[in-house]
Amino acid sequence: MDQKKEIKKTNDQIINSFSTELQTKVKTSISIIEEAVARYGYEGLSLSYNGGKDCLIILDLIHSIATGILPTNLTNPEKLKEIVLFYLRDEDDFEEIDEFVNTSLRSYDFRNYTKFATNSLKQGLIYILKEYPKLQGIFLGTRTADLKGRKQPIFAPTNGDWPESIRISPIMEWNYSDIWDYLLTKKVSYCELYDQGYTSLGLKSQTKQNPLLKQKNGEFLPAWVLSQKSSERDGRILSLSNSSTSTQIH
Repeated sequence: MDQKKEIKKTNDQIINSFSTELQTKVKTSISIIEEAVARYGYEGLSLSYNGGKDCLIILDLIHSIATGILPTNLTNPEKLKEIVLFYLRDEDDFEEIDEFVNTSLRSYDFRNYTKFATNSLKQGLIYILKEYPKLQGIFLGTRTADLKGRKQPIFAPTNGDWPESIRISPIMEWNYSDIWDYLLTKKVSYCELYDQGYTSLGLKSQTKQNPLLKQKNGEFLPAWVLSQKSSERDGRILSLSNSSTSTQIH
C-alpha cells in the first residue's frame, strides 16, 4: 500500500471512530479552518489558546490537520504549525491551567507562541495585532452555548472600538457532549481540573466544581460524566453575560 493510501486509511479510521453526528461536525470544523486559510493565508491566522477544553479542541484539530492525522484539502497543511498562538494570562487563573498550557504547547510543538498579562480579549487583540500586524483572523473556542441566544456568524468581524479583526469559531455548533466525545475518543490530554468536577473553568475566584457532579461522600465525578448539557456553566459563580470581553470561558 503506498503512503497516500496508508494516510487515507488512517484518516478514515480516526474519523470513523467518532459518532456519525460528531463526524459531521469534525468535517465542518475542518472546512471552516480550510476556508480561514483561503481567506487570510497561514500568516494571517492566530489562535487564542487558554488551555480550556474548547480551544483545546481547535488546537488539536489544527495540529491534526497540519500533521496529516485528519484529512484536508489544504496545500502545505504543515504550515498551520506556523500560526500564532497567544495566551491571555490573569494572575487569578488556576495554576493547573497555566501548567497545562505550557505542557500542551510543548507537546503540540507550535512555533509561534506568546503570552500577555490580561484577562480581556479586547486588550489581548490590541497586543497581538500590534506585535503581529499581518494577523486578520483569530480562532476562538466560542460555541452557541456561550452566546445565550445571541446570533453570531462563524466568521464575525469585530465592531465598535475593538481592534479590527475577524473572530473565527470552528466549533460553534458543537455541544458539551461533542467536546468530551472528541477528547475521550481521540485520547487528547486535557487539564486535570476537569477530572475534579469542574465543567467550565474561569478565574479561580469565579469558579467552583459543578454541584451536579458532587457525590454523597463529598467527592466529585469528572466533567465528562455530566449529562445535562445546559448545566455546563453551573460551576461559574458570576454571570457570563460579558463573555465577549473575557478569555475565561473554558
